[in-house]
Amino acid sequence: MPSIGTEYRQRAGEDHDIRMQMPVLYAWAHQPGVKIIELGTRSGMSTCAFLAGITRSRTGGELWSVDIQQPQVPRAWRDYAFWHLLVADDRSPEAVAFCPDNADVLFLDTSHLYEPTLTELRLYMPKVRHGGIALFHDSDTPGTGPAWPDVPRVLDDYCAEAGLSWYNHRGWNGLGVIEVP
Repeated sequence: MPSIGTEYRQRAGEDHDIRMQMPVLYAWAHQPGVKIIELGTRSGMSTCAFLAGITRSRTGGELWSVDIQQPQVPRAWRDYAFWHLLVADDRSPEAVAFCPDNADVLFLDTSHLYEPTLTELRLYMPKVRHGGIALFHDSDTPGTGPAWPDVPRVLDDYCAEAGLSWYNHRGWNGLGVIEVP
């Protein structure tokens, strides 16, 4: 089994829909003592970036991942003491209680549908500390408009409701960002 750093470099070089965001996730995981909540794991691309960043930082950090299905990731990842995985609906009370308060980073890449995503924002944004950040995959597709039109709509509506704003990093399906003041 290659190291998580080697796995990250390999996955970051592959052609997939989150390739361009992987360095951003990796960089956020470098913060000393970082606490990250990841909603949606699937094949583990974002998970790999977060785990590699935490490992590289050598200052500690932890990742809490929630997915409705068992993620398709290397078995060895489960041995990392700083990775906490829960297979459950992220809108369940169990999942919300599983994830820490005062998280530095919230990463959301789940259903991309309006109601579930709005519910996720209402449940998890209060868990992000002041000065933290929330990142949302699939906020656009360059040249064709949003592949998941509900994602920017939910971000607009949630931000209006919460008195926040968001911006979009275009490319490779987009990365929506809410900076928590």
